Amino acid sequence: MLRFCRLSLISLSCIALLASRAIADELEDVVGEIPASTTETPATPGAAQFTPVDLSFANYRMEAMLVILAIGLIANYFYGSRKNAELSKKWEEPIAEVLKANFSAVGDGTRVLEWDSAADMLLYASGRRHCKFVQGHLMLKARQDPIALLNDLAANNQEKLELEVVLNDDEFKGFVFAAVPRKRAKAMLRDRYDISTFAKSVNSDVVSSKVALMSESADVTAQILDSGLDVILADEDALLEEVVITDVPAEKPESHDFKREKRLLAVVRLPEPTEANVAKFKQALEFVFHLVDHVAEGVSLRPETTRKLGKARDDAFKEFARMAEQEKQDALAKALAEKRRIELEEVDKMSPEQRRKWEEKDRKKQIKKEQSKRIRRVK
Repeated sequence: MLRFCRLSLISLSCIALLASRAIADELEDVVGEIPASTTETPATPGAAQFTPVDLSFANYRMEAMLVILAIGLIANYFYGSRKNAELSKKWEEPIAEVLKANFSAVGDGTRVLEWDSAADMLLYASGRRHCKFVQGHLMLKARQDPIALLNDLAANNQEKLELEVVLNDDEFKGFVFAAVPRKRAKAMLRDRYDISTFAKSVNSDVVSSKVALMSESADVTAQILDSGLDVILADEDALLEEVVITDVPAEKPESHDFKREKRLLAVVRLPEPTEANVAKFKQALEFVFHLVDHVAEGVSLRPETTRKLGKARDDAFKEFARMAEQEKQDALAKALAEKRRIELEEVDKMSPEQRRKWEEKDRKKQIKKEQSKRIRRVK
């Protein structure tokens, strides 16, 4: 299949090159054309004038090449879309089996995978212990788009299934842990707020040298690896490529009321859909939901680890706590100002005697407030 894709790309590239050359030749002919005679032969009255049409291929090379290129692109689009549809059906079956075994509501009740584009499918399931829902993204090569396919081949992008499991909030203490390919570790430390702020690189002899571990605590690392993840990460051919467990947003929040969710993110590579590989894929997918259970039921952090995690979040979110307090003070001041404005409007409607009594009462109230402030400062 990969060989066919490369041949298709080479063929379309050659056609495009030939079309460009034909355009250049035709433009050159037009620019270099010199009239044979500058004198005009007077037309014979009553005689019809005919211009001979040259239908030779040489005069229509550009048009022919463009037509061939368009036909090639259209044929490639339909072929690539059909190929991706066939692959999606092969992967939909094991995905459906695993999801239906773990969740009470899968997809829309009829289909598990929903098309988002000719190379992307989405999934959703809910109704399982220890989590609220799972959503996923099946990413195939863009076989219908030669440019995107060429980019995939050049970047060596793999077909994969990305999963995001939103965990129940109150079932375990939040922490940040990540196991990713070593070549992606630097980018994740740079781009993800949760990993760059709370986690640090961890050395481990029980995982493959191609895997990078990042964690908040040695206690967290040991208990997550004890789920069986260490065995999977030691296998260089494992389909489970990435695991991230976090309770902090991936991007730095801009306000104090940011959404805090505990999530488990996983990336499962899609191999050639042979019988053996499909079985291996199912095992990797089943392990993701085993890990959900292990985090909720099997992770029991030491008290000092829990205190450390809490302090790290308090320190990181101090800025947001100050923002929340400032917003509270601003709202209170605004409410008092509005109350004062309404009160003064009522005073304007009073008689002179009523206004004098109100002003005296208000003056005593202000004096009392100032005295209370002085007492608080002394304390």
